[in-house]
Amino acid sequence: MQYKTFSLAAGSSELAEENLNAFLRSNKIISVSKEFVSAEKCWCFLVEYIAESTSQKISSKIDYMKVLSQEDFAIFSKLRELRKKLATEEKIPAYAVFTDEQLSRIVLEKPSDIQKMQKISGIGEMKAQKYGSAFLKILNPSNPNNLTNSKAKEEGHEPKNVEFDIF
Repeated sequence: MQYKTFSLAAGSSELAEENLNAFLRSNKIISVSKEFVSAEKCWCFLVEYIAESTSQKISSKIDYMKVLSQEDFAIFSKLRELRKKLATEEKIPAYAVFTDEQLSRIVLEKPSDIQKMQKISGIGEMKAQKYGSAFLKILNPSNPNNLTNSKAKEEGHEPKNVEFDIF
């Protein structure tokens, strides 16, 4: 954050006011403090702000289509669709499931299990347990550990019953 001071003498020209107003319009203002200084017979303003060029950098969005490969972007898109579906079902914002940054990290790091997914920044145990398996199914569709029973049967991965004799 940055600070700038302005002084407007009582009865000053409109040019001084216009300079202050132009500055306020062209920057992201955090706060403005004003005080009348009787000895100087002027208003003093202290403006706390973020420069416009800085605020544009903060609010700029990443174009994941440019950042990710074509194959990774296809997976990223599928993960976003799943995120939207889950968020709609739970009546929460999509970013509360996973952010775009977290989805891109999932695509790039390709975690094979929930524990590896938890190593991604912002994905804790709760999110990983709640949403992880659904996202891993999209990320690793050929992994038999990610298949549901009905899909496993369709693909020839029928669960087997194993019996043990205990002595």
